[in-house]
Amino acid sequence: MSAAQSSSRPTLGLPPRPTAAPPTADAPLARMLPGRRQESAAKKEEVKDAETAPMTVSIPTAIRNRAKAAYKATSYVEGDNTWAHFVAKAIEAETLRREAEHNQGEMYPAWGEKLPGGRRLKES
Repeated sequence: MSAAQSSSRPTLGLPPRPTAAPPTADAPLARMLPGRRQESAAKKEEVKDAETAPMTVSIPTAIRNRAKAAYKATSYVEGDNTWAHFVAKAIEAETLRREAEHNQGEMYPAWGEKLPGGRRLKES
């Protein structure tokens, strides 16, 4: 029996889906699908065999949370493989800025010794 034949019975189930025109642009996260992700040129040139060293630092919680949010929101666009990769890029950017501003763009000599630990005696 169809709904047209028996109008006194209530219709059960979900209403029919509205027919809409398909979107002309990709969905916002479609670029994350396999084969759709654009790799950045910098990532392709990155050295895969770079030696790494562990590093432990304490930073203000607000800065850490802000950085993690930025990483989560943009890692697929920026080509960050991991949180460590994001942090390394940030440190490298600040290092390049300081070398340019204070050392005519030249690298400072490598310094393998440990930095002094703890808090500064005087906050500046």
